[in-house]
Amino acid sequence: MIRKALHSLSMAKKFLLLSAMTFILPLGFFVYFSYMSYSSTVDNKLFQMTENVLSLIEKNVQYTINDVSDTGNIIMTSGEVQSVLSVNPDAADYHQQILSHETAVEDLLINLTNNKQYIGTILLANDNYSLAKYKSLTYRIDKNPIDLGKELWMQETLDAYGKGCWFPSESTEYFTDNILIYTKLIRSLNQLHPLGILLIGIDKKVFEDLLSPVEELNNTQIIIWRDEGILYDSAPYENGVLSSMHQDELFTFLKTDGIKRLSAAERFYVKSIPCENTNWYITAVTPYNMLRLDKRNTLILFLCIAAMTLLVALLCSYLFTNNITETIRRLQRYVDNLKTGRQEKIHFNPTDEIGRIGNEFIRVVEENEKLTTNLYKSLYQEKESELIALQSQINPHFLYNALDSIFWMAEEHNAPDISHMTVALSNMFKLSLNNGEKLITIRKELEMVQSYITIQKVRFEDWIRVITSVEEGILDLKIVKFILQPLVENAINHGIAHKDDGGIITIQIRRKENDILITVEDNGIGFETHDIPIPSHGYAVRNIDDRLKLYYGADYGVQITSVPGQGTTAFVRLKAEII
Repeated sequence: MIRKALHSLSMAKKFLLLSAMTFILPLGFFVYFSYMSYSSTVDNKLFQMTENVLSLIEKNVQYTINDVSDTGNIIMTSGEVQSVLSVNPDAADYHQQILSHETAVEDLLINLTNNKQYIGTILLANDNYSLAKYKSLTYRIDKNPIDLGKELWMQETLDAYGKGCWFPSESTEYFTDNILIYTKLIRSLNQLHPLGILLIGIDKKVFEDLLSPVEELNNTQIIIWRDEGILYDSAPYENGVLSSMHQDELFTFLKTDGIKRLSAAERFYVKSIPCENTNWYITAVTPYNMLRLDKRNTLILFLCIAAMTLLVALLCSYLFTNNITETIRRLQRYVDNLKTGRQEKIHFNPTDEIGRIGNEFIRVVEENEKLTTNLYKSLYQEKESELIALQSQINPHFLYNALDSIFWMAEEHNAPDISHMTVALSNMFKLSLNNGEKLITIRKELEMVQSYITIQKVRFEDWIRVITSVEEGILDLKIVKFILQPLVENAINHGIAHKDDGGIITIQIRRKENDILITVEDNGIGFETHDIPIPSHGYAVRNIDDRLKLYYGADYGVQITSVPGQGTTAFVRLKAEII
């Protein structure tokens, strides 16, 4: 279909189509590989920036964790803190003992909060005593409104056996202004029994300053988490990109890196790194849609540039093609005028290849006109000669009458051999003419062979025997005439005639589906088939092979096999024609 459509196009359109394909393919590859290279570069830049930002954040967070742990150890090992938490609440001078140590404890907490900007709140507490340092205020909670046993973080802190624990600020209602809380069980330095609990709240604003490197990544959400839950989320959970996810889905989402799809319209790049010496992970969640939009806009820009380039190239190609095809169109008009009998004198630019072809074509046309005139004269003379020769040809009826006269003369002179030979010759002549038809029945073809053998027996007497085997029911099938007689003649002349004791010719004819298979075999002297090419073995065989291939096709014809001293076999394959 495409090939047919291409053939129907004019040469100018073919040139334009070729030019378009020549430009479109390279431009297409250029746009594709440029876009893929740009896309890969943008992605790699995002991946590298995210990894660098997370590394900086991890260092800041790790420093803060270590510093908070050191601060907790300072508070826990302070003698004043140990003393104030060790006061027996049943002692008569309980308040005096508290006051004697509390001022020193307050000074310690004030000093720490002034030097550690990230500390928002410090709380020392046990079942009998609570002291809080919040911003610039330090106050005792005498009535101890904090029921430590009800706090969610309390059991985990006790199970940690003195190790520090971290919790999100939502874990307790007293630290809502902080972003994270650090808890640690304070034990007696001498007897190692629990004295109380230390809580350090991390100021939200100062902690978020530690995450400032994330500003290099637009709209990136930072999540600090562990297997037990989320410790920090830079976007409020109800407003964040992950708010629609259940906790199991959320952790599955956070644990694997890569570009992930939350919905048909939302994609995010997720990258996590572990926080050293902790079970924390810091994850950056960056919206990928803006990046995709930027890629799409870049692709559109590439396509616009390619389209403009293609249009300019096609315009130049059109002008160039039009200049080339103008000469061809003039030549086409000249040819069209020749068809209608009109002939005009035109001349093409000889410096142009097509122009030279046009001038040569005009010269050939003019010479052809002269040759055509001469040819008409020659044909007329040839026809005239043929008519004269035809008039001098022997009339077939005259030949029949002559043979008939010879026959009766032989009868009158009692010469039966001559009369038999005359009848056989007359029969052969009549069958070979076959009323001008190309096809003849197998029956008549065999009759022609029989007439030929009758004539040959006058010469060879009984040296020649012919055995015929024909499949039943095929005698009236038609084949191309004059096949068997030349093969039999070939067998006699090239095989049996050279033997001293004569020979036998076997003719077998059978039908195979729509084909007729004929075998003519003799026990003559044979020959070497590699010495004489089979198709050229005798004019008669070559003539039969050519006629069969011409009439039936290349699959049909004659094949010759021969063995020296044993004889020759001719195999004929042709189609059966039903009367």
